Amino acid sequence: MNCNNQGAIALSKDSKFHLRTKHIDLWYHFVREAVEDDKIMVIYIPTEENVSDIFTKALARPKFVRFVEKLGLGELK
Repeated sequence: MNCNNQGAIALSKDSKFHLRTKHIDLWYHFVREAVEDDKIMVIYIPTEENVSDIFTKALARPKFVRFVEKLGLGELK
């Protein structure tokens, strides 16, 4: 699983209790357990290469076009 949030990556690998993580949803504990069990790997990907941003952010046209191409998407004709 690619992630551009280094804090989230650290939480996925660290099972220690932190005051700031006291109320984290069960879903995140599931991810941490999956990492511990080697079912998934959380890998850092720089924001400039994070193709999923196309679904969550307003992007400048050049970045949008590059991500569309990486996803193999195109115009309907």
